[in-house]
Amino acid sequence: MPSRVDPYLINGRDAKNGHPTSLMTNFSNAKMQRPLTTGFKSSLFPLYETHSDAPEAEVFNTPMPSSIEPMGINIYCPRQRVDDYEHLICQEVTLRRTHYNRHQPVSSVWWLGSPLQQFSPEAITELCFRLSSYFSHQREDSTRGMEVTPMELNPNNLALMKGLNFNAIKINIDASVASGDRSLSNIAAALQILADYQSFNLSCVIKFSEQSHANFIDRLLNLLEASHCTHIEVSNQQGGPVSIEEQQACQNQLARINQHFADVAWRACGNNSFFAPCHSVGNLQKELKLEAGPWGYLDTRISLWLGFGVAALSLKAGNYQYNTPSNDHYVALLKRQKPPISRHFYLPSDKKTNVRIIQALLCGHAIESSNPQLSRQLSALLPGEWVTISADKIALSKEGVINLSTICNKLFAPLDQSEKT
Repeated sequence: MPSRVDPYLINGRDAKNGHPTSLMTNFSNAKMQRPLTTGFKSSLFPLYETHSDAPEAEVFNTPMPSSIEPMGINIYCPRQRVDDYEHLICQEVTLRRTHYNRHQPVSSVWWLGSPLQQFSPEAITELCFRLSSYFSHQREDSTRGMEVTPMELNPNNLALMKGLNFNAIKINIDASVASGDRSLSNIAAALQILADYQSFNLSCVIKFSEQSHANFIDRLLNLLEASHCTHIEVSNQQGGPVSIEEQQACQNQLARINQHFADVAWRACGNNSFFAPCHSVGNLQKELKLEAGPWGYLDTRISLWLGFGVAALSLKAGNYQYNTPSNDHYVALLKRQKPPISRHFYLPSDKKTNVRIIQALLCGHAIESSNPQLSRQLSALLPGEWVTISADKIALSKEGVINLSTICNKLFAPLDQSEKT
């Protein structure tokens, strides 16, 4: 029997030791409250279902036809050291060779989680060259990125990344406990070192909570913008505040952040992901080629995403495949020459309308529709002050954007499948 994916899973924490994992999201069945900020895991993934022996698993096992469509690759790096992890990754790539066409052009390669803690410089170098031999066709405009902390932005690490042709860096900053006068000197020094290289596209994820002082957040955002950061995501995904006062404090903080980026003409997706005017997301929005995914807001033309490593997530033909989140289980499966796959997830046909609507709201804050039935149904579901409904468009108000996580949750309910957006 299929089982519904739990809407409120642990987000941003390693299930074993509680360390932050950033984009390394754990898809285990542990419950949490709905987060304030939007994201694929809380806003879309609950609509997917899983089978223990899903026929959708065959999608991944079907050999790839010859294809010129680009694909993306993500290497998942847990903070806790795994012995010989670089060779285990290579072994997994080999075991899953039927999942991809090695001659497909690679558009994106990201090292997620804690790569500079998981790997030595020598291991990173070896794995980069091994991956280049497995996936030999890199697009000229391809991204090779790595997640780091501010303390890891030192000359040695940056020289290593530049030498290996990395061209993107995502900094994870924990501002969940920050007084108004907390110093930014360490972050500023790291950003100055990064600026000296002039080689990397910079993005950032900031964790905030009710204990994040508004003055610190304002100073941090201004510093990042002055450092030519082109994408900033803020995240309040720790299970939600425990009191009405804390909830209101976080919501006020999120509203202030949204207003800040509106004032500087940055583009917003969801209620927490902001892009500078020069960012390519703007063109993707105009071309209707943008969608929210587990790895952020992505080009829909990349339909194959391969994830390798502990807790890795892959996407092929609209179906997701999830690797075991256990380090020990991952190692044991590979020792037995078995792919370290834990589950497969698919979108039921009766939820496709829900996903289309939520995707439109996340990517553009509006639904282009002249369907009166859809307008009536959304009017019944959502408070009037959150949306503006016209003859051919349903748009979120400022208050609706701030409450977008709640709106997505309400849209998990069954919708009339005759309604087209």
